[in-house]
Order: sequence, then C-alpha cells, then structure tokens
Amino acid sequence: MDYQKILLGIDEIWLKSEKVRKEAIKSLLEDIKSRLNFSEIEERRGRIIIHSFKEEWIKKLQKIFGIKTIYPAYVCETNLEEIKNKVLEILKDFKGSFKIETKRVYKKFPLNSLEISREVGKFVEENLKLKVDVKNPDKIVYIEIHEKETYIYDKIFYGVGGLNLGFEGKGLVLFSGGMDSSLAAYFMGKRGMNLDFLFVNMAGEFYLNYIFRIFNKLKEFFPNAKLYVYDLDVEKLLKVRKGYKQIMFKVLIYKIAESFAKSKNYDAIITGESLGQTSSQTIESLEVLDSISSFLIFRPLIGMNKDEIIEFSKKLGFFDLRAPEICELEKYPTTKPKLEVIQEELEKLSINFDEEIKKIRELINFEIEEKILKLPKKEEVIVLNVDKLNLDSLKLEKGKKYLFVCKSGIMARTIAEKFRSEGYETYYLDLKTAKLLKYLD
Repeated sequence: MDYQKILLGIDEIWLKSEKVRKEAIKSLLEDIKSRLNFSEIEERRGRIIIHSFKEEWIKKLQKIFGIKTIYPAYVCETNLEEIKNKVLEILKDFKGSFKIETKRVYKKFPLNSLEISREVGKFVEENLKLKVDVKNPDKIVYIEIHEKETYIYDKIFYGVGGLNLGFEGKGLVLFSGGMDSSLAAYFMGKRGMNLDFLFVNMAGEFYLNYIFRIFNKLKEFFPNAKLYVYDLDVEKLLKVRKGYKQIMFKVLIYKIAESFAKSKNYDAIITGESLGQTSSQTIESLEVLDSISSFLIFRPLIGMNKDEIIEFSKKLGFFDLRAPEICELEKYPTTKPKLEVIQEELEKLSINFDEEIKKIRELINFEIEEKILKLPKKEEVIVLNVDKLNLDSLKLEKGKKYLFVCKSGIMARTIAEKFRSEGYETYYLDLKTAKLLKYLD
C-alpha cells in the first residue's frame, strides 16, 4: 500500500508570536514548493500537509531548514470504523508486536486519544492475532485525527529543524571549500540565515573544481546561494614581514569580505574559525581580526574541537568532498600578532579594497572533472613540467602515475587527456596550484 500524503512538523517557528509565525510559515511554504515543484500544500495548527507523495521528496525535505519531522502518511475519513480498517490494512503483512499512538487534533471527535488507541489496538489484535506491546513494540502506528481526514503513519524521518531560511537576514560565508566553513554555513542556515559564499583563491583555476563540487553539496541546503570568487595575488603576501604572512592573509580576506558585504548589503560575515585550531585562530589573532573589521562576524564553530567538526561533516556529507588543504605561507607564523604591526603592513601594501572587490566574479557554471579530483600523493606521482619537456620524444610507462603541470594548466590538461585516452594514468594542474599543494617546491 502506497503512502498518499506527507505531514511535516514545524520546529522553532511554532514558538514565535502569531504575526512572526505567520510570516515565517508563509516563507517556509514557498521554500518547500520551490524545491518540490508542487503547489498543493497547506499549514494547519503546527502541521504542514503536502497533499501528495513521492519517495524522492523525503530527502529534499530533510534539507529544508525549519522542518523538524517528516511523516509519510496514509489517509482515511475521520470515522472510527474507517480508521480501524485502514490500520488493519497497514499491518496485515506485519509480524511482531505493535502499539497504537493517537493524537487528537480535532477535539470534537467522540473518543479521546487513549480510547481511540485502545479500540484500534483491540480490533487489530482480534483480527490479525498480533500482540500489543505498549512498552517495547516492534512497530508503532501513529493516528492523527483531523476534522475531515485522519492521517496514519508508521515512519518518522527527521529534518534539519531550526528556523527557515531568511528568518534572520542574509550572510556572506568566507568559504575555503573545507569542512569548517561548510559546517559553519550549515549552522547559520539552521538559525534562519540565507547565505552566499565568497572564496578567496590564491591557487589556480584547477582548484575551483574542488570548491564548486562542495558548493554544489551546500546548494542542497541553500538552493538560491551564489558563489563568488576573488583571485588574490600571492605576491602581495610575500612582501609582508616574517611571521605575519599567515595572519595577513586572513586580514586581506576579512577586508575584501567586509567591502564586498557592505556593497551587497549583507547582514553579517560567517567564518569557520575555531578557537585555538590554527595560528590565525588564537584569541590574540581573532582579537586583531575583529579590530580591523567594522562588520558583524559570526563564528558558529568557535567552541568545537576538530573531532566534533569531522563527525558533523561526515554526517552531512561534507567530509569526502572537502578541498585539499593548501600549505601554510610560512613555517613559523606568529600566534600573537600585534595590531600596530598589522596596520603598518596594511599601509605598506596600499590596497584599495573598494577597487579590489570589482574583480570579484560569480562562479555560475564550472566543469567538474571527477576523474582527476582525487590526486595521488606526491610520493606516488611523477611530476612533469610541460614547459621543460620535449613532447615529441616523451614516453610514459604503464602502471606509473604522472602529473603534468604548466602555468595555466591548459596545455597540461591537453597532454594529460591525450595520454589518458591511450590507457595511461595521468593528471594535471596549473603551476600555482601544484606549488600550493606541495607537488612542486
């Protein structure tokens, strides 16, 4: 027997004042309709009812902020005999103990919840010879009494919960493509914030494969999110004094994000920083970063340790998609930066951030090359610089792995694809990404 409708339980929205609640539910209904491409939906006393059912909708509903529980439901008339027969039909092929739980939304129904459960349970017990077990049943059948229809369900799926997107404004995520910033985005979405993402790229175009792949995963939660890219000239950071290159990289990201956020009217900037996790996330470093920014900064992971972040990331599907970490800019970065030094270095760089943000581009479509996203380890691969090769006499060995590199990555890609079509295991990178991922010194 197929399910006929879907009931949804609303999370925190239901606790808000009537005026706020109405607006939030209206927004949530629009979000659901846009993702399911379906319009027959209504809200009824804390329940949202979708008047149809498709199996694939369950997973989509589990990614919508504001939905706490999801119940695929059977439907019958609000009549005791109809209810009994429907439950009997549901359990006719079941073997094991069961329990009936009833929620009487329609209070004028002649029996109360306990009486309904008792009557239905007795009817099933007599007709199917199944055992009622109220303490530890093998299966629970839930009955929800409404005025004209009664909904019966035997499965409960859990959604994200929290507040619906847009309830608490719009934020800009400082996005690295790693676990931390992805998880930070998820937690802020759960608090009702719509998000866009800003990736500051100091690698090459190839690295955007990783960024776009995990961004597409996040789009399951934030379907209207945009991904922006700013290409940072790493040469600027090489001019910074010893010990300050790493924190200055964060400072530049903050300043770019602040100017961009102001120009686009975002309400806050979100980062994946966790206290003490890296040199730029010590309390002294975070104090400096807050001092150079006049914008509201949220750090939802601030009190989480790495194991907790990994556990959440695996659960949400971010872990295996994360971008490879780019090496640090220097071996011994300071953990206690001085604000006056930061300000001096900023003055030396003489960057007009309002002009810089004009270089930011939105990444709308990007061809993800799944075959080469999982690059071999450095010690497993032979790195070949295309600019230093005699391609006419180049010979490869079967069974070995080769990584072609060139400045833009374009020629390296062409050569790698040629040899791959001949049965060799080949990969490619642009020169900048190859250095930052430590394939080249």
